[in-house]
Amino acid sequence: DQSEIEAVVGTYIEGMIRGDRAMLERAFHPRMSEIGHFEGALMWNDRDQFIGLCEGAADPGLPASWTILNLSVSGDIASVHVEDDWAGLTFDDYLLLLRSEGRWQIVSKAFRVRP
Repeated sequence: DQSEIEAVVGTYIEGMIRGDRAMLERAFHPRMSEIGHFEGALMWNDRDQFIGLCEGAADPGLPASWTILNLSVSGDIASVHVEDDWAGLTFDDYLLLLRSEGRWQIVSKAFRVRP
C-alpha cells in the first residue's frame, strides 16, 4: 500500500507542476475537493477548478520538489502530509486517500502556504 500511495502522491505533484490534466485526473477522485487559505482568502475548489489552476500556473521546466513528512494507512483510508514547492511557494498539503475499486486516489486536499 505505501508504495502505491507514494506513487499517487508523485503523480499529483508531477501533474500539478506540469499542469497535466490527465495525470491529475488519475491522482484525484472525481469528487475530490481542495481547501485552504491563499492570499488571505478561503479557497474551496472541486477537482476541475483545481486542475484549471494547475494548467494556468504550469512550469514544466521546474524540477519536482516534495517530501512526504507523514504517511498513515488504516484499511482503505490513508493520510499523507507532504511538503511541496509550486508556483514559487512552499506548501504543506494534507491529503486523504481512499482505496476504491482496487486503486488509491486523493479524495481531499487541505493546504497551507508556508511563511
